[in-house]
Amino acid sequence: MALEGNAKDFGLSEIFQLISIQKKSGMLSISGEENMAVFFEDGMVVSTRDRRSKTRDPLRDYLLRYGFLDREEMNNLQQIQSGSGMDLTDILLQERYFSDDELRQIFTDQIYETVQEILSWPKSYYKFVSGTSVLTGVRSFAAVKVEGLLMESMRRIDEFPEIRRIFRAEEMMVRRLPAEPSRKIPLERSEEVVYELLENESSVADVLKRAKMARFCAYEALKNLLEKELLEITRDVQPEQEKSPGEQVRERRSGGRKRTLPTMAAAAALALCYAAGEYAVPALFPPGWTADAMRAPAAAAPLSRDPGLSGDLSEFRLRRLETTVRQGLEEYRAVMGEYPFSLEILVVRKILPAGVVTRVHQAGLVYRAGDPADRYELSRG
Repeated sequence: MALEGNAKDFGLSEIFQLISIQKKSGMLSISGEENMAVFFEDGMVVSTRDRRSKTRDPLRDYLLRYGFLDREEMNNLQQIQSGSGMDLTDILLQERYFSDDELRQIFTDQIYETVQEILSWPKSYYKFVSGTSVLTGVRSFAAVKVEGLLMESMRRIDEFPEIRRIFRAEEMMVRRLPAEPSRKIPLERSEEVVYELLENESSVADVLKRAKMARFCAYEALKNLLEKELLEITRDVQPEQEKSPGEQVRERRSGGRKRTLPTMAAAAALALCYAAGEYAVPALFPPGWTADAMRAPAAAAPLSRDPGLSGDLSEFRLRRLETTVRQGLEEYRAVMGEYPFSLEILVVRKILPAGVVTRVHQAGLVYRAGDPADRYELSRG
């Protein structure tokens, strides 16, 4: 099975599902913001570590980025690896950095983060090479089901912008708040870990580095703790400084010059049209010509334009736009099991182009997600 193309034409999520449904084994090579590979065995994702790349190992980067290992420890492991030819996972187990279960969890979390990153690329090109031969030498500690992987990745892509609006810079400072003795607040495991890290005031960047979990999971834990009133933001980032009066004057002058050119062009076009109507048109028609004289009776004009044609065309375009949006909504629900809370999510998922949402607003269409989210309303405002 040879499958390749542009993700703009056939989305990566659909490619993942196709490989899963057909229980294929092989390698999906993806070129976007960088080159990545996803390995499948019997339709399940088993690794994102491309053994052909000597410089880019997602697992190694993951261990360093989130504080599982420091740079000195990783350098020692790489020296062992270059001398023995062993895989990094085997060395981690042999040197007792992690147990089997711990490494399996880390390996799984790294797959989730890598796939989330790949699916968020605005442009990418894919090629799937089928066959078990490409799995030779691939070291795996997990087999992840595609359906759950896609749903979780899409959830993270959907929710991350909102989280980043709350924690808009890693320089923000946060600290934990004591829980009220009379109120029992249940915490997820990730929330417990982050809460323990905030014994002293810390920056968001420091939490991300020490939490030993995927970036999204650490951010989500911070957001949940804030909502449960167990965390407070002690220092926010400063908004963009207001421009000085001199800068504002220069900006207005510059903007005025930019606006002058289109205004002058429009005035020139109007003057030209006036001159044509006043002098050129009368010269082309016989004496006594007037607009009323040229207007034939309705009975003598069988080819006159139907006054309702323009309205019919507008209605046709509006219905076609509604159909496009509804098809996108159904495609989203087929993957996620529910309708999105806004149409912009369909743009993020590459289900609809950005221009469609703009046209929806211009046409006065109003989208509302239902409660529960298994229904929606698309009405004409």
